Amino acid sequence: MRPITFLCISCYFKGQDFLRACKAAGNTVYLLTRKSLEHQPWPKEAIDEFFYIDSEANSPENLSNISRGLAWLMRNKKVDRIVAIDDFDVEKAAFLREEFRIPGMGQTTARYFRDKLAMRIRASEAGINVPPFSSLFHDADINYYILQTAPPWVVKPRSEASATGIRKVHSSEELWQVVHELGDERHHFLVEQFKPGDVYHVDAITAGGKAQFCRTSRYLNTPLEVAHG
Repeated sequence: MRPITFLCISCYFKGQDFLRACKAAGNTVYLLTRKSLEHQPWPKEAIDEFFYIDSEANSPENLSNISRGLAWLMRNKKVDRIVAIDDFDVEKAAFLREEFRIPGMGQTTARYFRDKLAMRIRASEAGINVPPFSSLFHDADINYYILQTAPPWVVKPRSEASATGIRKVHSSEELWQVVHELGDERHHFLVEQFKPGDVYHVDAITAGGKAQFCRTSRYLNTPLEVAHG
C-alpha cells in the first residue's frame, strides 16, 4: 500500500500518539489546529506541515473559510484522508470530505455522532429505549410534549459535548421561559425527560462491520452533576 496523506484536525491539544503512529507508518501528516495552540508541544517530528484557523466554530462561515484554505492547499498537494481528532472537529472533517469527495464519514452520518436530536431519533427508530424527547422547532409539538411527558425535563444543545449548556426545568412555565430565552437559537436545542441514575459510555472501534474493540465505563458522577456542582 502506498503512503497516504492525512489531514488531521484538532482544535484542542490532543492526539499526539495518533499523529506519531500515522507518521511512523510512512504517511504524510498535516495538522489543522487553532492559532492559539501554535506553541503547544506538538510532536513536530511527526507533522509535515501545520495549518491554523482562528476559530474552532462549526458555523457555515468558518467551514467555508476552512474549505477555501484546503482548496488552496490541494492545488499542489493531495489529501487522501481527513481525521477529526476531537469531538468538535467531526463536523469540520465531514464537511470537508463531502466538499472534496474524500472517502470517509459524510455530514449525514456524522450527525448521528454529534447531533443529539439525530442520535435520539435514530436510536428510537432502531427500537432502543430513549427518554421521551422533542425538538424545539414547533410550538404545538412542544405543548403536546408537555401534556404527554411528566417533568422534570432537561433542555440541552444538540451539538455540545458532555453537559455543556444543559438546563434542568421543573414546569411548563420554566420550559417556555428557557425556550424564549434561546430566541433564534432554539432550533439548536432539544428537550427530554430527566432520568436519574448512573450514566455510562461505550468506546468502540469497528472495522468491516465488526467490533474490534469495545469497553463500557461508568461515570463517577453524572455530567449534569459535574457541570452544575
